[in-house]
Amino acid sequence: MKFKEHGVFEIEIEAKLLLVDATGPFNDEVLKHYNKALEVCIQRLEDSHWNQIITLHKMSLFTPEAENILTQTLIKRRSKGLLAGYLILEDVDFKSLIKGQLSRCYSKAGVEYHFLDSTSEAKKRLTCTPRHLPLTNLY
Repeated sequence: MKFKEHGVFEIEIEAKLLLVDATGPFNDEVLKHYNKALEVCIQRLEDSHWNQIITLHKMSLFTPEAENILTQTLIKRRSKGLLAGYLILEDVDFKSLIKGQLSRCYSKAGVEYHFLDSTSEAKKRLTCTPRHLPLTNLY
């Protein structure tokens, strides 16, 4: 049975930075669509090392299937040059649950991640921090 996509996203590239703005909840149908859209963007980035800033809104929870798909796509992104993810939980519901899901996904994928308060804070951190640091997870 095919289900309707739940969740919306916008993706853009800014230099060596992948920017995603998304509103959940997310199911596996939307994650499959998201992965296809990401592949096009990552082709423009994969010859170098790059970072991503993900901004989430509302009830940005993942179904178990969607969480698994996210983990797999993070592994793929890491193999194509992703160094770290900066996660902005701007106006989300169930913040601690979402942090837990994202932490599991990024940890399983072996991708460095940081929870920050704003995109500008993430960009500032990127401009003054060397990107070849050991894997750390800051909460």
